[in-house]
Amino acid sequence: MALTLVLGAAAPAPEAPRYPADTVLLLVAPWCAPCHAELARLDTIAAAARSRAVRVFMVEDGARAAAMWRRVPEAYRWTPPDGEVRRYRTDALARAAGLPFAIATDARGHVCATRDGGMDAVRVVALVGAC
Repeated sequence: MALTLVLGAAAPAPEAPRYPADTVLLLVAPWCAPCHAELARLDTIAAAARSRAVRVFMVEDGARAAAMWRRVPEAYRWTPPDGEVRRYRTDALARAAGLPFAIATDARGHVCATRDGGMDAVRVVALVGAC
């Protein structure tokens, strides 16, 4: 208790970022071979995700990332709000054991389920069902 009085109370933990609501967010990077395979299945993944939107979140910058991003249809792209890219990448990657990785969000944009490994129709149904 004396230590708390001297140092002050612990600062509250920063609130986790809010992702797009009711979404399955696929984290990808150009060096991730399974991520490229996952991107080839986007339409199938989106159909299986039912009422949730499917979006791709590029977790790296650079020429290779830009080239990969150009191959992602605009309807599937998601970029964090201006000035927040680092915060969202840090949060998302802290949840992942590796890539590819998927995050499902609830109606408020809070993470309600995560899954390591590439998504396909069966895996995305299980991910959405975990929310």
